[in-house]
Amino acid sequence: MRSLTTMQTPVQADNIIYLTSHQQLTALVEQLSPPFVVLGEGSNVVFVGDYSGTVVVNQLPGVTIIDDNESTVTVLAGAGENWHHFVCQMAAAGYHGLENLALIPGTVGAAPVQNIGAYGVEVCEFIDWVDAFDWVEKKWVKLSADACQFGYRDSLFKQTAQPDRYLITAVAFTLKKTFEPVLTYREVNAWFAEQPPQDGNALLSAIVSIRQAKLPDYRCTPNAGSFFKNPVISGAQYRLLQANYPQIPGFLQPITHAMPENSGTDNSEPNVKIPAAWLIEQIGFKGMVKETGAGVYEKHALILVNTGQATGKAIYDLAQEIRQSVAKTFTINLLPEVRFIGDFGGEFEGEFGRNVG
Repeated sequence: MRSLTTMQTPVQADNIIYLTSHQQLTALVEQLSPPFVVLGEGSNVVFVGDYSGTVVVNQLPGVTIIDDNESTVTVLAGAGENWHHFVCQMAAAGYHGLENLALIPGTVGAAPVQNIGAYGVEVCEFIDWVDAFDWVEKKWVKLSADACQFGYRDSLFKQTAQPDRYLITAVAFTLKKTFEPVLTYREVNAWFAEQPPQDGNALLSAIVSIRQAKLPDYRCTPNAGSFFKNPVISGAQYRLLQANYPQIPGFLQPITHAMPENSGTDNSEPNVKIPAAWLIEQIGFKGMVKETGAGVYEKHALILVNTGQATGKAIYDLAQEIRQSVAKTFTINLLPEVRFIGDFGGEFEGEFGRNVG
């Protein structure tokens, strides 16, 4: 199963099913029973141990225009469609909004689970609804954007006590026909300092170049993308940190921004988002490689990498070491973006283990 995740750690499962058609899906719904886990391209998961169950690889295809008017178009995309290819297809057709999310690894079906975001844009801004099968209620559901409970790198699909309760089959996006580029992110703004992008393809091309310059290609350097969420802290805590670390970067957030990782903070003033990569770099982990083969990418401290021989447990151990060091130094609790999956017991606890499936 090494090839089924972008971290490419060695792992075995009892059974693997490749889901490629709706006809196959009908039979699967009737026959499949727990334990099972659903993967897209495995870009946001780490198998910590072997999996005693069935791995369903969601490869459901299809891109269909279901509504078209003067200003917008609504497109229904199969959950198994490659995300980057879908973004490129939409930009080439003149359907805009997703350009800033180019080159994010994974599938269309994984996008709402994580509420993927990059360079000032989140996918939830363009999702109309999600088609899925509810394994608990044993029925097909059409979940509106509100029902998906989107948050920062979060959604209903991650919050449920049963992580694979919903098997996403398709996602509906409403995109704009007018090109309105989002250039708020510093690197993107600098790229177009002399001349703004003329069309979606120009913006998409810039995003690809920016990402490639600082993020590793998982085909050459196995990784799971951004490993930790950027923590959001109170303004008061940020000021305390500034006293000891004057260079600490921070970005003001709406006063209503939810802060599950920092309970008890004062929401009477704007909260502040801190780049997790900066925190990790300050404590010396950037570029570090352990004897186990688990490491931190030398160009971006938020990326944990497998240098070739690392196990999922080695990746987890490094992540825990980073998390504990950040907590000790900055009194900030880093939460993972990735989901941990595997057969284990006892050692995964607390907030860090909450996404374990």
